[in-house]
Amino acid sequence: MAEHIAYVPYAELARIYREHGGWTCAACGGSVEFMAFGHEPQPRIPLFQCSACGRRSDGCQTFEGHHLLYGRCLWDENVSSRCGYWLGDWARPRGTCPICRSSSRKAQVATAN
Repeated sequence: MAEHIAYVPYAELARIYREHGGWTCAACGGSVEFMAFGHEPQPRIPLFQCSACGRRSDGCQTFEGHHLLYGRCLWDENVSSRCGYWLGDWARPRGTCPICRSSSRKAQVATAN
């Protein structure tokens, strides 16, 4: 698997989370916690975990982290996704993105046009 090209380094992602907190799980809308930088087999990859559904990622499965990592919203793709580092179930985004205010309704309208 090729490493994705992030707009911000992982250390910066963790710093931003610590300063602002309150990140949102894209799969369930729950609150996400920064656990630490990983352990084997991913010692340099940050681990974020949803306190509601347990979803784990490098930040890419949060609305806030996805914007920082990829420069766009999970709703822009409007497909099921999962983290390539901290594997879990595939899930589509739900709810409204707190960064750009995109939602399933807006994604449906955009794809219909």
